[in-house]
Amino acid sequence: MESRLPRRRVVFAWDMHYSCNYRCPYCFYTTTGWTKLAENSNYKTPEEWKEVWGRIHQKYGRCQLRITAGEPFTYPQFPDVVRAVSELHDIQVTSNCSQTEAFRDFVKKADPSRVELDCTFHPLQGEFEPFVENVLFLRRAGFVANVCYLAYPPQMGPMAEFKKRFEGRGIYMNMAIFWGNHQGGQYPHAYTPEEKDRIKAVIGCDVSAETVGLDPIPINGKICGAGQRYAVVQGDGRVYRCGQLCHKDQSLGSIFDPRFELFKKGRACVVDYCRCKEYQSAWEEEDVEALNRRGTIVARSDKEASAI
Repeated sequence: MESRLPRRRVVFAWDMHYSCNYRCPYCFYTTTGWTKLAENSNYKTPEEWKEVWGRIHQKYGRCQLRITAGEPFTYPQFPDVVRAVSELHDIQVTSNCSQTEAFRDFVKKADPSRVELDCTFHPLQGEFEPFVENVLFLRRAGFVANVCYLAYPPQMGPMAEFKKRFEGRGIYMNMAIFWGNHQGGQYPHAYTPEEKDRIKAVIGCDVSAETVGLDPIPINGKICGAGQRYAVVQGDGRVYRCGQLCHKDQSLGSIFDPRFELFKKGRACVVDYCRCKEYQSAWEEEDVEALNRRGTIVARSDKEASAI
């Protein structure tokens, strides 16, 4: 399904809390340790969150919030938080789509014109049929609810079959490229030529937004809007330029600090690759299109970096 949310000038990825009912072996939080990470979770009421995000609205207008990290639907009063905050900002929720009862409450309180869902299918953890039924339930309630499947080596075998099964239910299955270590191989660099061809065959083309990362393109030094038009908010409220720059000494401040501000202009990227496709929010639209459609990088100087 095509997103109905407009492209906003400012986007925040919000790691809402570090709790999940799944333990996927490829998840960063599983390998890091959920118990330790949970110490950084910050639980607030819907009214408190509306106040926090209200200050951001006053500074930057209506933004897009991408709620992710642990499973959002296990957050206390999650539907009420979404209802309150979506009055100020558009919301996109990433979910494992397992919380059936929570969805029933959610569709009564959330506005489909302001809220969308990305539903990630984890075949090593969840069953196909309940997942599909929840996706279709959300769609029947008027929500954009898309499906994603990770090309993690142990679950690549059935990916083509799952693609067909989703198509049979009227659902397009987006592919995601695995970044991480598996059996000593560092992916995506460790994908074999045959594996890359299989992934492209499932996607249905050689170059698209889904294939970005399959053959990583270095971006170090490119002027990027991470920290200017895009930022990551972790569970403890600390804000960072992107998901790869999350050491405490790299924090831009705290979302709970009324004085918090984003950068005034873009800055040079200091990482080798954009592992989580954050470029889709951090780059100018023409740069995003160049990478998605042609697999090319548009170089920009400091003078060309736009200000908010």
